[in-house]
Amino acid sequence: MPVLRLRRREHRPRRAPQPGRGPRLGERRGRLSTLQLLQGRPAPVRDGDAAGPSPGRAPAAHVGARRGARRPGPLAALPRPGTPPTGVSAGPPVAVELRRVEVPLVAPIVAAHGVESVRKVVLVRVVDEEGRSGWGECEALAAPTYTSEWHDGAWAVLRDHVVPAVLDGRPPKVVGHPMAWAAVEVALVDLSLRAADRRLVDVLGAARPAVASRAVVGIATDPDALVHAVGERIAAGHRAVKLKIRPGADVEPLRAVRSAWPHLALAADANGSYDLDAAQALLRAVDDMGLDHVEQLLPAGDLVGAARLRQLTDVPLALDESLVRADDLAAAVALGAVDVVNLKPARVGGLTAATEVARVAREAGLRVLCGGMYELGVGRAVSLAVAGSVLVSDGADIGPTSAYVRRDLVPPIELDADGALPVPHGPGIGVTPDAAVLEDVTVERWVGERR
Repeated sequence: MPVLRLRRREHRPRRAPQPGRGPRLGERRGRLSTLQLLQGRPAPVRDGDAAGPSPGRAPAAHVGARRGARRPGPLAALPRPGTPPTGVSAGPPVAVELRRVEVPLVAPIVAAHGVESVRKVVLVRVVDEEGRSGWGECEALAAPTYTSEWHDGAWAVLRDHVVPAVLDGRPPKVVGHPMAWAAVEVALVDLSLRAADRRLVDVLGAARPAVASRAVVGIATDPDALVHAVGERIAAGHRAVKLKIRPGADVEPLRAVRSAWPHLALAADANGSYDLDAAQALLRAVDDMGLDHVEQLLPAGDLVGAARLRQLTDVPLALDESLVRADDLAAAVALGAVDVVNLKPARVGGLTAATEVARVAREAGLRVLCGGMYELGVGRAVSLAVAGSVLVSDGADIGPTSAYVRRDLVPPIELDADGALPVPHGPGIGVTPDAAVLEDVTVERWVGERR
């Protein structure tokens, strides 16, 4: 099975130390970030093309690039997804249905923040006066260990605060809880687009009909078992792999996979489980592995530490949990703390927020991939629409249905012959839950109606 070959990063010798000072924050081996050199001026974006690499850095191989796909264009004219299409009522829905859904995973997913064995989500259905429906999925995990949101909390916030406000036609006065709001926003957008017979990916700016899928493999302490698991993903058609890591389960697994597949597009995700010293040691140990990127080494709030790490390595560094709002990314760019953005629409608070994060990333010339949240079918369709749009340049950490569940809420979405996932092509988000399956996996249901 062929695998994606990465271009080797060119080696740049470290500059000689300058007397009288150490490196300033944001410098990378003696260089200030492009943003700092421009002193706040927006980085130029070539019309109709993606931003180029930063000066002195070799261009990265984009996992999302595939034959026949257009490269992302400028985002200046991108519509705001929260705005319904022309001619579609923007009034509040007449009813909102919430369902707590539980679907067993094919195998437990092990990451530094915990283990998921059953995927619990809250499905949101909004209904208009003509009986049309729109769907959204709240992707908060079972425990508040990835972010501060969690499944039970999201259910309460949606039922008691967000949905009543939406039914009254007023903004919900809720602090935080971006995943809860994202589910409602997506459902409202889905309803509006279905009424106009338009696709979400077209509103976002369609760039490709299918998205290169990066397989995510959970933490493994047995290198042989890990190599076998990665081999299964490659045999299934994946051209890129990301390993979950944590201190004590990092260098050896990465080296085992790299030895087995010298040219595989390989990345790692630490989910914020390292301190600064351990992260520096890891980056030294993997410097010769040609990793596509290493994601979220430090806890979410430590952007200063992330900037210090980036001064010391040429391994591209990605941020995920650190980026809750576009302002967070702007701060990371100003500090010189990031090369790659893991854009998760649910985590940043929905589609409108995702476009704003993508704008900041594009202006800074950063690579953008679309991250996964072990979504069920509704969430997977939304993530694929984002990944298939101009918002994203580097494919997606989104797996096929069969990698996670044996029976999903929507028809399965599987890899094509090129190792890519097709973007759903129906109106709105492109999929509708199967009523019979939905009844089987629902553990609690609540309906609110407009007064």
